[in-house]
Amino acid sequence: MNTYDVSSLTQLAQVAQQFAEQIKPGDLIFLNGDLGMGKTTFTQFLLKAAGISDHIKSPTYTLFEQYQSPAFSFVHMDLYRLSDPEELYFLGIEDLLNQENTTLIEWPEKGAGVLPDPDWQLTFQSNKNNRTLTITSN
Repeated sequence: MNTYDVSSLTQLAQVAQQFAEQIKPGDLIFLNGDLGMGKTTFTQFLLKAAGISDHIKSPTYTLFEQYQSPAFSFVHMDLYRLSDPEELYFLGIEDLLNQENTTLIEWPEKGAGVLPDPDWQLTFQSNKNNRTLTITSN
């Protein structure tokens, strides 16, 4: 487990760059934290660090977006608007979670009972004066 100060966008980008060097195809990554904590911004920095040149948008309304880098296939999911974990089956979750896709999921608790255990847990927290990101490898 490692905890980082991510109070600035520069710090968040640096941690995303370091984390991009640790992940591998097939990894499942949960992003935990309240609204506005930096989960989507971190994902944008991570995908850019992995070589994605496309515009990276929040999947809040589409529930997921897919991206291809030279070395990775990524799926970025945001389950905030999910009403029931069973809806993941209609999205084709079994096809999305595979050994080729590195999958990042915001609001993973909305998929409880359907999602498998993650390879990585990223937890974004805020104190009065700073934000931290704790990365735990399972």
